[in-house]
Amino acid sequence: MMNDHHTCYGNFIELKGKLMVLLFIIAGYIFVSVVLYGLMKAKCKKDPVFIMPTEKRIFYLLSVTWGFFTVISGAVPAIILRILGIKPAKYGWLWRFEIPGIEWGTSFGLFFIAPKGNDQISMHEHGHAIQNIYLGPFYPAVVWLPSVIRFWYRKLLKKRNGPLRKKYSDIWFEKSSDESGKTFIEKFKKEQS
Repeated sequence: MMNDHHTCYGNFIELKGKLMVLLFIIAGYIFVSVVLYGLMKAKCKKDPVFIMPTEKRIFYLLSVTWGFFTVISGAVPAIILRILGIKPAKYGWLWRFEIPGIEWGTSFGLFFIAPKGNDQISMHEHGHAIQNIYLGPFYPAVVWLPSVIRFWYRKLLKKRNGPLRKKYSDIWFEKSSDESGKTFIEKFKKEQS
């Protein structure tokens, strides 16, 4: 009977240790994300453009390794969209799913969703894919989540006739996405012609 008590207590201590390690990892992730957010904000005040690698294979390698979490999370909506019969088309170095009737876009590393025929949003989402290769596993916390929250907050505010005092791209991660995507796509189109 005494051994059961010690085994139970030992299991509790082992579980507590594992939870502490997990909490330490989460706290570290949050800390690094906050620091990166500040560094990227400062960098983008000087120059909002993230430079795309000159070779496509380097971009893909960085996307599927360093940016793995974003790419793998994009595989799920990409598979669902394919099942629904929506075929992607190449846009720059990414695959774009154009959906009629939406007024937003979202980027998942190598895939993105955009309104049909909206080149401005497509360039913007391509810019987020470029940010992903720089920020890697921190991209969701530093850019993606703040971007999604900001978009829906602004949409709700507008629906309630609230004033939108700033442009969508006034915040560093959206401006950087606009500028990075535009710079790359213009260069890409020039090289293709």
